Parts: sequence; structure tokens; C-alpha cells
Amino acid sequence: MAMPDGATVNRTSLDGVCLIQLVASIAHDSFGLGYAALNLGAALQRAGAHVILASVDSGKDAFEACEEAGFPRERLILGSLIGPSKLRFAPFLTRSLLNSRLIGKHVVHLHGRWTYMSHVAAAISRRWRCPLVLSPHGQLDEYALKISPCKKALASLLYERRTLKEASCLWALSEQEKSSIRAHGFTGRIAVIPNGVNRAAVCTNQEIDEFRKKHNVPTGAKVLLFLSRIAPAKNLPLLLKAFAKSAKIVPEWTLLVAGQGQTGHIHELRSLIHDLKIDKSVRLIGPVHGKEKACAFGSASVFVLPSLTEGLPIAALEAMEYAKPILVTDVWTLPVTTSRSFGWRVPASEQEFTIALSEAMNTSKETLVEMGLNARSIVREHFDWNSVGRQARSLYASLLDDGRRAESQIR
Repeated sequence: MAMPDGATVNRTSLDGVCLIQLVASIAHDSFGLGYAALNLGAALQRAGAHVILASVDSGKDAFEACEEAGFPRERLILGSLIGPSKLRFAPFLTRSLLNSRLIGKHVVHLHGRWTYMSHVAAAISRRWRCPLVLSPHGQLDEYALKISPCKKALASLLYERRTLKEASCLWALSEQEKSSIRAHGFTGRIAVIPNGVNRAAVCTNQEIDEFRKKHNVPTGAKVLLFLSRIAPAKNLPLLLKAFAKSAKIVPEWTLLVAGQGQTGHIHELRSLIHDLKIDKSVRLIGPVHGKEKACAFGSASVFVLPSLTEGLPIAALEAMEYAKPILVTDVWTLPVTTSRSFGWRVPASEQEFTIALSEAMNTSKETLVEMGLNARSIVREHFDWNSVGRQARSLYASLLDDGRRAESQIR
């Protein structure tokens, strides 16, 4: 996998450097964004880096997430939330970071956009005169920018435009996201580094059987699994309509929809399920975490993600790690080249998606197993968090080198 633009391994030591990772939330309902920031921090910490992670969460939720990822809770700084939770307004977090006696040089890495955390990241980077890395996580894609445009316009006016302008580097998850960032007008440095994924948790057959029984999955049924946020951008109506057509031909399949979402959108999906007459074949099981999440993956035959926009979805990488073939839309591309068959990637049109889903549901068990094993080997070869951590260290070091050269030229 290519290294970040301009970066060289071991080019500069990070001894005496504090790496500050900022993200709005690391709780379970932060989904891939919090997962990525937290596990990158844990990988950097394992490699001997000095990492501080800042978020706006309750202590209980944040400490549980840190324990799962193996990140030391004493390296966590939490901001007190004021006002609507979506804005993550924590006016005292900047002061907490600046007063935390972090010695030496710093690198500030912001995950996500459109919350007050962007202002915090830019403010401390400005005060410390240190590099600022920004990971949009797909939030600069064309479709994503159309969501809540008024909120984004206000955020841009107040702080986002300045934060983007002051960023030393943007971190793209794929060449596809890099193209989206360029299309947005950013002309500065972009590093292309993917997310990583943790190893699959072990579930016994008995635990998987209990999970299936809990969610009323018939004995012997094959499971099609959707696991992500339940939001319009995930395009679940497309999946439900395609499943309704295929289930008439292969009725032994059950669709499990796992995730958390807005109540209004979930009601719309339930109404659509009823109208399509697939009530007996679809289960909306809510959010799953820990062992139950592992059992959801363990019970599945195929993982499906019909999104309208994505960066590099953690859920799809997790499904591959659990040795499941994936069916995804072409709004994102796995940033590796392989000749091994591990699933389906199709446009988000009803006709083409329906054809692909029908093919997946009619594929033999033996072939699905083989595709799943291919998926796992690809993930373990290219998406290990320790490898991502090494690439991140190289990027941070090169940015500090750039700063040192600029200082020497000024003098």
C-alpha cells in the first residue's frame, strides 16, 4: 500500500512529541468515526507514541469504549457538553487541552467535521503553532455535503472554512475520497491512508444459535446482514425493495437490520416493510455491540451496505474480517488491488442492485464461504491497525520536518 504523499518511514523521530486526537464522540453510537479515532490512538499508543484523545462524551461511555480498544483512560480528556448534542459544543475543552501541561512538540489530528470540535482543533493548533491534520471520513463527498446544508453553511461561516484553510494536511481514506476533497476545492497536501479493523471476536456455535433464537431467525435460514447507522444516506429502501423481489424466489433468507437511527426514519422503514409484505423475513434488531455484534456477523452469510455515500466504511471491513462476502454500492472503492473474489460492488440503482442481490442470495454456501475467506485474507493483509499506525507516524513526522525546515528558513 502506498505511503502518504511525501512521507518516509522513520524520517523523523516522534520522541518528545504529543499526538492529540480529537473526535466528537467515541461512544458506541459514534459508529465508524469514533471507532477510527479511538483505534488509531490505541495503535499509536502501542507503538510507543504519546497520545492524548479528546472527545465530548459521558465518562461511562468513553471509558467503556477505551477499555474495548485497549486505550489508557488516563490519556483521555473529556469536554463538558453544553446545548444540543449534535453540535458537541464544549467551550471549556480548549482551555482543558491548553492547560493540560502537554510538553514538547505537538501534532493535532481532527476526525470529522461540522461540530465545535473543528474550532477546538484549529484553536489549539494555532496556539501551539503545530501541524493540524484533518480526517473528513467521507464528509466532503458530494452527497454528504447536501445533508443539513443550512447547518453546514453556518458552521463554515463560523469556523469550518478557516479550519480547512489552516490544515497542514487532509487524511483521505482512499483515492476516491482524495478526488472528492480536491473537487471541494482543497489544494493542499493530502495523505491517503485507510482505516484499520480489529480482529474478529470469537463466538461459539451456541452463542450464535442463542442470538438467532433471540431475534427469531428460523432454524436453517440464511442471514443477510445490514449493520450500520440507520439513516437516509444508508439507502435502506433500496435494500428492502430488492430483498422483497429476491425473497420470493429464495424464501430461506432472513434480512437482519442492525443499528441505531432516527425514530422517524425507522417508522418509515417499518411502513415500507409492511407495504412490501416482507414482515416475516425482515428483523429490525436495533444497535448491537460487543458479543452480540460478533454474533450478528457470525450468523450472517452475506453482509450488505447499499449506501449513497461512504468514506471507507468500518462495518464493511469488519464483515470482511469476520470472513463474510460483501455486497456494496460503488460510492466507495476498497483501496487495494486484488484478483480475489470477495463480493459484489454495483451502482445504487434499483435494477442493478436487485440483480446483484439476487445473485448473492442464489450463490452456493460453498462459494460464499470461499469468498468470505478471501475477504478476510485481504483485510488482514492491508487493513491492520498497527500498519495504519506506522503510516500515521510517518505522516506526522514528515509534517514536523516540514515545520522545522520552515523555521530554519525564517531564521
